[in-house]
Amino acid sequence: MIKKIQIKLKGYITTLVLLLFIHVSYAQDQKKVTGKVTDEKGEVLVGVSVRVKGSNTGTSTDKDGNYTLQAAPAAILVFSYVGFSNQEAGVNATGVVNIKMAGDKQLDEVVVVGYGTAKKKDLTGGLAVVGKEQINMVSTPNLMDRLVGQVAGFNITTGNAAPGQDQTLLIRGENSLSASNNPLIILDGIPYSGSLVDLDPNNIENLTILKDASAVAIYGSRGSNGVILIQTKRGILGKAQVNYKGQLGFAEPMQRIDVMGPNEYIRFKQDIGRLRLGYTGEQLDPIAGNIISVTERENYKNGITSNWQDYIFQRGITMDHQLSISGGTQNTKYMAAASSLSQEGVVYNSKLSRLNVTANIDQTFNNWLTVGIGTQFTQRSDGGITPNIEHAIKQSPYGKYKDAAGYYVAEPMEYSLIVNPMRNVNADQDRINRSFFLTGYADLKLPVKGLTARSNFGYNYRNGFTGTYYGRDTFDGREQAGLVGGKASVSNNQYNDYTWENILKYERTFGDHRIDATGLFSMNQTRSVNTTQNGEGFVTDDTGYFIMGNASRNITNVSGISETAMLSYMGRLNYAYKGKYLATFTGRTDGASVFAVNRKYAFFPSAALAWNISEEKFVKDNINWIDLVKLRVSYGANGNQAITAYRTLDRLNSSVKYTWGDGSTAVNTAYLAGDGVGNPNLKWETTYTTNVGLDFQLFKNRLSGTIDAYLSNTKDLLMIRTVPIMNGYSRIWDNIGQTQNKGFEVTLNSLNINSENFKWNSTAVFSLDRDKIVELRGDGLDDIGNNWFIGKPLRVFYDYNMIGIWQKGENYAPQPGAGAGAAKLEDVDGNGKIELADRKVIGSKMPRYTASFSNRFSYKNFYMSALLTGVFGVWRDDHMANIGAWTFGITNYVHQANYWTPENPGATIVSPGYTNSLGHGYYKKVNYVQVKNITLGYRVAPQLAKKVGVSGIDVNVSVNNLDTFSNIRQVLNYDNTWMASYPTARSYMFGLNVNF
Repeated sequence: MIKKIQIKLKGYITTLVLLLFIHVSYAQDQKKVTGKVTDEKGEVLVGVSVRVKGSNTGTSTDKDGNYTLQAAPAAILVFSYVGFSNQEAGVNATGVVNIKMAGDKQLDEVVVVGYGTAKKKDLTGGLAVVGKEQINMVSTPNLMDRLVGQVAGFNITTGNAAPGQDQTLLIRGENSLSASNNPLIILDGIPYSGSLVDLDPNNIENLTILKDASAVAIYGSRGSNGVILIQTKRGILGKAQVNYKGQLGFAEPMQRIDVMGPNEYIRFKQDIGRLRLGYTGEQLDPIAGNIISVTERENYKNGITSNWQDYIFQRGITMDHQLSISGGTQNTKYMAAASSLSQEGVVYNSKLSRLNVTANIDQTFNNWLTVGIGTQFTQRSDGGITPNIEHAIKQSPYGKYKDAAGYYVAEPMEYSLIVNPMRNVNADQDRINRSFFLTGYADLKLPVKGLTARSNFGYNYRNGFTGTYYGRDTFDGREQAGLVGGKASVSNNQYNDYTWENILKYERTFGDHRIDATGLFSMNQTRSVNTTQNGEGFVTDDTGYFIMGNASRNITNVSGISETAMLSYMGRLNYAYKGKYLATFTGRTDGASVFAVNRKYAFFPSAALAWNISEEKFVKDNINWIDLVKLRVSYGANGNQAITAYRTLDRLNSSVKYTWGDGSTAVNTAYLAGDGVGNPNLKWETTYTTNVGLDFQLFKNRLSGTIDAYLSNTKDLLMIRTVPIMNGYSRIWDNIGQTQNKGFEVTLNSLNINSENFKWNSTAVFSLDRDKIVELRGDGLDDIGNNWFIGKPLRVFYDYNMIGIWQKGENYAPQPGAGAGAAKLEDVDGNGKIELADRKVIGSKMPRYTASFSNRFSYKNFYMSALLTGVFGVWRDDHMANIGAWTFGITNYVHQANYWTPENPGATIVSPGYTNSLGHGYYKKVNYVQVKNITLGYRVAPQLAKKVGVSGIDVNVSVNNLDTFSNIRQVLNYDNTWMASYPTARSYMFGLNVNF
């Protein structure tokens, strides 16, 4: 490990040295720049941030409003101050740049909305903007991981914490029971269906989360689950700015499952023997008895033990480098970046390698035509057969790891259900994904004043390849029963889509009236092709999966294709009167190929009104501490068509071959599967949402925030309906049922201290969401098979409810299989016996509420940030209490488990001798708060940076996922319902940012 770190550190240092030489090509002579910053009345402003655009070079104005810094002769200075709009100014020949901060303060800040931009004060819809400051607060290479807990109503769940895995994204909870609840991703104005893991966070300028019906209505059907707008960095005016960003660090599991050690394990096995099997005396002896296997006895005699989690977990090294260049003239602006990420996971064989190449260029040809193009290429590799985490956790400390020849022992405890977690890790696997994303636009100013046109085009191509070979040194590829070894599989999938949008916009101001009208025509088409090959029995392992034709048995070939198309028309009108009264009306028609012939099109309208109370004279002239108070209300409809293609058509299955019985070759057949019947009446699922919001900025933006309350009703649910098998099929997609979703969101931002040298600002986020099923099939009946219950949340645990533990001498008769130490179940209907009717809804799998709290500090050139996130009131499986599923009577268990024995009647966990004949589970309401990130950094003074030939240096150290505080501990990932999921990684990172 030490040698590996030394080698990687040497590469890191070498790269840095090379970059320091590169800067010679771009270095410019620095000059001293001074000036004074005042407001519109000529009063000096203290603590105004002054920085060189595109770099970390900067300073603040002193008590007299003066500043001094070093900058290149052609540099652009950016001035920012609480309560005022940012201003830019170029360095002039005199070196004196005085600025008067003016404008409509930060209320004039422009944010990205659907198909355009809008001033913050003019917004009528519910949205949240995530800037670079928030994106850079967390130092992981996964973009969405950096946003966890930072946006009200935006829930990011990392169910699989392995490198290269996507998270589950929900905006304002779930609306649909069977269709997708994923939000729409818009990357640089074009719908993006690729993996967000492919995006380099260093290339992202900002994100906008659209939440209410009015904000997302412009995207129609695809916006029913919310919209995430992602803007990448573009070129900036000025001479070329070269930037290097690098990170080096290591990661380890945030926590492990604390299992029983050797002595505790033996005592536990003895308790199982006496309480479940009735063993006594010598039968409970580890050597003479039968409480452990023969293999375990051998290690017990020799005092050989294993910590199995040491075998499967590792300390992984992460290296991330990005080199970018940006600049431009008044007519041509450009940005290009290349980045390389190498990340080792915290589980053996898990890894991620990612290469990103990005280039954006914007060209203004004349006063009426501007065009731009952006390209992104990504190659991601994350292959490798990883150990079975559950099997490692449950292994006996006396289990046998390897045999005398050095091979993994297949069954360390001679138990086929819990095998050696490492037995297939020697397999070869390559998993490579390549994607190319192209965006282009043309902006035209038409001869009519205020009328512009824009054409957007986007193309996305992705190719995924996975090749796996299990050789003879793996369990799956071993030679057995006279059969030749080796097992291989190859899968390829190719996906491409294009989007073409044409937008016409008219914007004018007539006295106190301002209108902004937008019209859209859009088309989109997707195509996905996949092939898979499998085979077993290869003459040699040397060929791996590359020569599939050499397979001698179990040869299968599967292929498929899926195509979809969409056609859309949209109109939007924004109206404002004196900046006080705002209105937005939107209508969009979408047609989707996934629906039936006469049901493809649907119309989705929305309307939003806003009252800028702070612009009224009774506020503006009398209350000077109010910068903005705006009340918003909106209502609208959005559709959902996120189902698999061809559900309206009958689909034959041909995966079974028919044998005639006469020795002839088996032939293909076709049959109608249980879910193969199409529904020719399938149509759009529609969500109707009402939103009421309040935006405010107070005390010159020292305190600001947003409060939103919403109510959504989703009708004509796209749902897999269960029907009697006598129909010839058992399941079919249908439009039935209704769900409701309501919630409350609060975001508060405060500037606690704003002195010349020290600044401290905080952000608090709170989200509450409640969903329920209003109707299913229209008959008022629940769907117990799918755990869907009218009046209850969409995702619930439905089971017997454990209310205690049976003790000696109690009457066990009401509960089948009960006895001392068994789980005591609730008699829900009170009839004196436990039966199927006593099952109940235990609780929702969605949290009651989520919250986060972040703080950012700066003192002179030092800065620090910290982020806490919390999830509260979510019901989970209590795996620690489920002793039967844990041990099967033969495996290891958690350390210091408080389980029932005759000597310990006050236990909280059932007896090891309890046989769960009813098959019930165990559940617990869970809360957890995570220290998501702590970062400490230092920006080197410009004078010192200049001495080494660069314009700016920023160094920082950070820790991600430092710890989690919860009412449960024996889990590896708190976002996952399964205790043995891929563990959350605690990472320690060193970062370096150099501007040339």
